Amino acid sequence: MVHIRGAVVAAVWAAVLAGPGAGPAAAAPLSAPGRGGPRTALPAARPLGDRLEPAIRYAMAHLGDPFAIGGAGPRRWDCSGLVQQAYRRAGVRLPRIAADQYRATKHIPRRSLRRGDLVFWSGNGRASGVHHVAVYLGGERYIEAPRPGFKVRVSAFSRYRPNLYGRVG
Repeated sequence: MVHIRGAVVAAVWAAVLAGPGAGPAAAAPLSAPGRGGPRTALPAARPLGDRLEPAIRYAMAHLGDPFAIGGAGPRRWDCSGLVQQAYRRAGVRLPRIAADQYRATKHIPRRSLRRGDLVFWSGNGRASGVHHVAVYLGGERYIEAPRPGFKVRVSAFSRYRPNLYGRVG
């Protein structure tokens, strides 16, 4: 089971780092020991000079972890718990609740999204209606802890489109 999860994590990482339209040979997984048995080492991120890459790496390292209401790690997450802990690894302090996380960001239009920005879902288009948050990866993809019964995953705007966008710092 751990070997399969590691292979899945490596495949998803390869796809995320290679970008849209890249073939399967874009990146090869590396094997490395880790807590809980053998795990897949994450490939090096593209040199973006972005201080938020540690947050993205942390979130990606938790692909496949289960959702838990109120989960803030280390292996069970809700959406805002995953975002808060991931950004902590990049030296960014965020509040615990998704609506408060939105309030703590600089609000940006969708066309300005960059890797590492946060994407939000709001029932009323305002902070008061924010009910979900995820980390934007680029290429209209994001990593999220979606909801009960699901695991941390990479998803796309074509599956579930956010309607608010924010940038930290």
